[in-house]
Amino acid sequence: MNRKKATGMLLAMLFTLPVLLTAKASFLEPFKRMMILENGRQKPMDTFARNLLKQFSGRSSLSGQEASVWLARVLFAPRQTLNDKLFLLNHPDVPAALGIPGQGRQRYSFEQIGSRLDRLQQLAMQADRQNEKNRSIVDSEIMRLYVNVGIYHSLLNAFGFISGRESSNPEHPSSAAPILAIIPAAGAETERWQSPGEVIPNLGNEPPGIRAEINLLTTAAKAFANGRNLEFSQALAAFNQSIQKRLPPGMAGKNASLEILYNQIDPFFKAELAYGLALVFLLLSLLVSGKFVPKLSLLFLLAGLLAHSSGLVARMIIMNRPPVTNLYETFVFVAWTGVVLGILLELFQKKSLGIMAGSIAGLLFLLIAGRYSLEGDTLGMLAAVLDSNLWLTTHVVTISVGYAGCVIAGIIGHVFILNQLFYPDDPMFRRRTARSLYAVLAFGLVFTFIGTVMGGIWADQSWGRFWGWDPKENGALLIILWCAILFHARLAGMIGQLGMAVGAVISIITVVLAWFGVNLLGVGMHSYGFTSGVARWLMAFVGAEVVFIAVSVTLIRKKLSRASLSRKHDHG
Repeated sequence: MNRKKATGMLLAMLFTLPVLLTAKASFLEPFKRMMILENGRQKPMDTFARNLLKQFSGRSSLSGQEASVWLARVLFAPRQTLNDKLFLLNHPDVPAALGIPGQGRQRYSFEQIGSRLDRLQQLAMQADRQNEKNRSIVDSEIMRLYVNVGIYHSLLNAFGFISGRESSNPEHPSSAAPILAIIPAAGAETERWQSPGEVIPNLGNEPPGIRAEINLLTTAAKAFANGRNLEFSQALAAFNQSIQKRLPPGMAGKNASLEILYNQIDPFFKAELAYGLALVFLLLSLLVSGKFVPKLSLLFLLAGLLAHSSGLVARMIIMNRPPVTNLYETFVFVAWTGVVLGILLELFQKKSLGIMAGSIAGLLFLLIAGRYSLEGDTLGMLAAVLDSNLWLTTHVVTISVGYAGCVIAGIIGHVFILNQLFYPDDPMFRRRTARSLYAVLAFGLVFTFIGTVMGGIWADQSWGRFWGWDPKENGALLIILWCAILFHARLAGMIGQLGMAVGAVISIITVVLAWFGVNLLGVGMHSYGFTSGVARWLMAFVGAEVVFIAVSVTLIRKKLSRASLSRKHDHG
């Protein structure tokens, strides 16, 4: 088998194997397509199941079962799921506080937690009385577990009316909001959806259509419990058709097929995997001579970009929005832009610098995006003040492109510094690298400046002022001022190539502080809310970069000093 065929087969397995694995349990297709209203958005049950399972366990599948299979078992055969290792506890002090055996980061079943529900509720109430920013990691984990167990408990009893069964634990807290809002209310008010449990008490007063839908759900639940898969599938297909008929055209199931396909393919994970392979083969090329390995690295980078782009386009179609509307999407889009910049850089330089910068940026930010996908639906609705496709495109997209430019420049700056530290006799590489760094940093400055101006115009339309010294606005200004300082210092001869490289590394710090520091720490009008533990990671990152710069520059100066003394000695 030649190399091209082997590479083609590897790429085909990378992108088609997940689809083949998720092709099982086809009788669940009508269940996946059921529409549910959650947080103002209609979404297929497949998305609801995946988000919920990630929220509970940190994974999109459970013991080899896809999320929709797990949720169907919870709803229609609840007792089968009580021993599932479902609830992820990230801190070892949480099970100790609850009196549950276990150490480290583990998953626990409802049966294991069930005997300690009183204690869980007591600890959660204590944590809730504290200021959000003053809660410890253990307090936050206990509150997260309390909420997750409450949601799970509500789902366990969502179809309890069918068999007349009581709650599996009456003392357990349940959510006041309808967790399973799958039945639109009768009449013209289509934004109010109800759970089966809400409909049942008033079933005698409901229109025939809703009564028929409850009957279909009852049939489906009994069929699932007794293993009659075909009957289950047919009942839910009829239920879905009934819902679509009662809603205005286009409201129910719009883009549902695309969203389910997006879930099954999981394009960003495929892109993440491809970028990782690109980086691995690039490192391998340092040990193996020849041009094939670097070309294979570029091929994986391009394959990752293809998957990445398809995911962005799918999200844009599903939500009818620009590619960046929330914090999760900033990570995804900056990763995509970084890869594009890396490929463009590679086309001009052809020294694998672009492959390395693009694969690192793509892999790193998609890993961060994966972490934040555990917080809930990444396709959530927008706040009213942000509901503007024009400004989301002109301001948010533009400044995200600027972020990517600064980040890629910073990665190149790391390469320059490391090359001068370990290969001081390679000035030709550093000259090419310095030119690339200069161009990419200028790109980042231009787009950050344009995005900031556009943001000011948007602020004037939304809040009645162009600039208000909000922390987010100050962060954007900090990036612009720092990049401008670097270019002016270079033109004035105050810094050379090494100074620009160090400044580019610091530009990553300015981007991170403006992006993460403001958005995640609950500061200012642009804040996405406080996120536990982020301050610690920010401080660790900034500290690591400062140590890297200080140690590297000190060692480089010592080497230059010794080299200078050696030259003087030789001439003497």
